[in-house]
Amino acid sequence: MNRYRAQLLFLGATILLVSTAAGSQQPPTQWTPDQIAEAVSVVRAGRGLTPVEWPNGARVAVCLSFDVDNETLTLNGGNTSPVALSAGEFGAVSGLPRVLALLDRHEIPASFFIPAASAILHPNMIEQIIERPRHEIGVHGWIHENLSRLDDPAEERRLLDDSIDYLTRTTGKRPVGFRAPSWVFSAYTIGLIQDAGFLYDSSLMAMDEPYEIVSEASQLVWSSCLSSGYSTTRPTLDVPDRSHHLN
Repeated sequence: MNRYRAQLLFLGATILLVSTAAGSQQPPTQWTPDQIAEAVSVVRAGRGLTPVEWPNGARVAVCLSFDVDNETLTLNGGNTSPVALSAGEFGAVSGLPRVLALLDRHEIPASFFIPAASAILHPNMIEQIIERPRHEIGVHGWIHENLSRLDDPAEERRLLDDSIDYLTRTTGKRPVGFRAPSWVFSAYTIGLIQDAGFLYDSSLMAMDEPYEIVSEASQLVWSSCLSSGYSTTRPTLDVPDRSHHLN
């Protein structure tokens, strides 16, 4: 999946949120200026968070990240065809070891966003990643569920809590980063991930640098990393007030 496909997915999620925010069945061509403004008010970009200087005199900071979906995309769609599932299994059996070997050769750290169901099906993947301490594992849903279609805050919270708990038990460390499955938010996602204590989100795409997320719904501000397909920029920052920022 490339950057442009990711952007289309995010646009689709935004449109789903728009119909709820605008509170109307009118087509967008008939919205008033107030309805247009309301439609985009759920989540907006705040200030950029790129530091004046990167650590150790670096000219730029780049973080490679990977969505380790495996069979979850197929299973979440209700497809249990062995052929379709084998395409997802490839990522665990062949893809991930090759990625890790490449990162090893260049001593590059990376972030791996993993649905809990992927970790359940392939516990050896978790072992392979955590035996390399420079890497990070982040939350990517329970079984790659579509949060907008779910549209249930209690069920979304349960799936998020179960995902955090499972990855915490299997890795020995509570994940601090979140990337929404398919980059799709519900109307509740921002509040839920803030309540869960994540330090940063890697789902939104408003800037090509780390930036604050402004949510009018909760009157709080968090910070985000750009998500563009399979890469994200995620610097190390000093954040003074964790309750109002995700780093």
